[in-house]
Amino acid sequence: MILSSFTLSDIGGCLRCIVAFAAVLLAPGYCVAWALNLLGFRERTGGERLAWGIALSFGLMPLAAVELAKYRSLSAVCGACVTCAAAFLAILAVELRRSPPVFKRVGAGIVAAWVLFAIVELVDVGIGSRLYLSVSVFDNALRTAFVDTVLRTGVPPANPFYWAGHPTPMRYYYFWYVLGATAARLGRATARQAMIASVAWAGFGLASIVALYCSNFLDTANSGATLFRRHWSRLALALGFLLVTGLDILTVVAKAVVRAPTDADMDWWSPDQVGSWIDGLLWVPHHMAGLVCCLFGFLLVWMSRGRSGVQRAACALIAGVSFASAFGLSTWIAIAFAAVMLMWLLWVLWREQTSRERVLVLVAAALVAVLALVPYLSELRHAGGIAAAVAAPEKSVVDNACGLLRFGVRHMIDPDSFLVFPWFAHLARVHPRVEDAITGLILLLPGYALELGIYGLVLVVALGAARRLKLGEAERTAILLVVAGLLVASFFRSESTENNDFGIRSILIAQFFLLLLAVRLCEGGFGLPGRPMRRAMHAMLWLGLAGTVYQAIGLRLYLPVEEALGRPNASRLAERAMAWRRGFDAMDRRIPPSAVVQFNIVQPSGYFEYAQLMQAERQMASSQPGCGTAFGGDPIVCKGIEARIGRLFSPAVLAPTAAEARDLCSQLGVDYLVATRWDGVWLNPQGWVWQLPEIADTGEVRAVQCSSFDK
Repeated sequence: MILSSFTLSDIGGCLRCIVAFAAVLLAPGYCVAWALNLLGFRERTGGERLAWGIALSFGLMPLAAVELAKYRSLSAVCGACVTCAAAFLAILAVELRRSPPVFKRVGAGIVAAWVLFAIVELVDVGIGSRLYLSVSVFDNALRTAFVDTVLRTGVPPANPFYWAGHPTPMRYYYFWYVLGATAARLGRATARQAMIASVAWAGFGLASIVALYCSNFLDTANSGATLFRRHWSRLALALGFLLVTGLDILTVVAKAVVRAPTDADMDWWSPDQVGSWIDGLLWVPHHMAGLVCCLFGFLLVWMSRGRSGVQRAACALIAGVSFASAFGLSTWIAIAFAAVMLMWLLWVLWREQTSRERVLVLVAAALVAVLALVPYLSELRHAGGIAAAVAAPEKSVVDNACGLLRFGVRHMIDPDSFLVFPWFAHLARVHPRVEDAITGLILLLPGYALELGIYGLVLVVALGAARRLKLGEAERTAILLVVAGLLVASFFRSESTENNDFGIRSILIAQFFLLLLAVRLCEGGFGLPGRPMRRAMHAMLWLGLAGTVYQAIGLRLYLPVEEALGRPNASRLAERAMAWRRGFDAMDRRIPPSAVVQFNIVQPSGYFEYAQLMQAERQMASSQPGCGTAFGGDPIVCKGIEARIGRLFSPAVLAPTAAEARDLCSQLGVDYLVATRWDGVWLNPQGWVWQLPEIADTGEVRAVQCSSFDK
């Protein structure tokens, strides 16, 4: 088996980008922490300093990079990162001369294994005339286009999927893609390669925040540096729990027994899924990065108690910037975390006297976050984006919140299963909202039992221990944050998207603190559970681990297997993906990056749509049905765009002539058309495919010029 040159090139580009990301998501935070000696940074061990450098970079760089790119340029961001990298290397050289490093093979092995895993899972595997894709292309293709549009249009970026003759500002939380574009430029890599590398770094960010919470949250009575050395076993345990998910594997077995179709992603059995950590990293690294920022901000607030005034001020400032960065990385997680923090603040004022010193720091951080977000919120308000309601000063806070969210019970198990009962069917016709809430409440606990698995039992044990034992402040706080996170994720739903994106993402907050509680349980922090409970936990632990393994394998092999079985949604997908890759590669040498291109958006399934738009790396009039107007643009105008594209790619007998195609291109503002041998217009020798000037032709993909390019 010989890998395609495309795959080898992608692997090399990913590795370069992973190295380049160190200048973006390690060096800046390390330099700032060292300069401020933040919370005793210089006295900490080398491993913890690296964790602090990564977490602090996650907190600071998204907002800093966006503002610098907006008011200067992306090149200015790259220059700042290179300067930080040089300073980081200089500091590192001084530190290494003072104390020789202790090389930990286990840590290096984990890093290498994670990088290898991310690349193997996500890179497009080319073998012969086929290019095999991962299921995650369904999401990552869009995010690849977002990185590319930042590279082409700068900040704020334009929506790459919608073109009405002019760029349309993107209304979406795009901070992660600015970092990806910076790494792509530094590493001389493509947007696709940068996107894969960003997944690896989202994993580093998550591992870093886990390490910092293990050493600075779970045990605050001792110094963090001492604990970091002593609690490698705790850190290993926490990282191990990242590989354990809920009982989703049981749904896979159940579907196999009844011969039901297999889901492309194991988590898709649930309408409001509680995803595994691995799944979240592979699919939505920006949400994971937003979680890291929120958690880091809270950790600074937590550690500020008993510090000097200068250090407390630094904690408030950096925490505020970190919260602001989170909003631009994942608006849903930032909003949910704000709600959780409000509940924690009320609880502290009511019962937790030892934490009251932290309240002022949290309030100051919140004010910093609001002020830091003013330019971004103003931008989104003018673009009509997801946060426009939050930014609109003419509306009340209640109206703003209602514009984003509504009350609704989480549906992990599809409530439509209750419609077989006449009473529920009648209620659904008469009062659908009431029926939805009742069935949701009935199915809520069974749904969490399946989705949380061992973590559900951990919560039961922790709640029982809270009544029996005198738990430490960290354990009490973690339990409170889990309960608050579950309440927010269970009873609020997002209005701006078709699925409950708010609930699916916000549950990560509860999942993180459940992971910490699981660590404390294994350390004996809640006493010894009874034998039946221990047996149930052991079984769920192995089922959760098996689920993650199955999911990782499934994401990589599902599409090749579906294609081999002749399924319509994937039939000949690998052949077409390779054809598109070769075609766009040939076009890259002839078509400027600033050109507007258009291909046939009517495809056999979403996988075909995403396979071709991922390769374009250009502005498109439309990339898929709907023109991606959720990210910017007018849905009404989109109907006209789609009608013209449909006319361009009519069946062979109806294919437009060259003159008609030029006229349609002029109306669309398109410079180049791309046809493949699977398109009907390909078969008409008198149509535009063969009559317009050829730019590139691979035998399966042909690009032609349909307007004079003068951009």
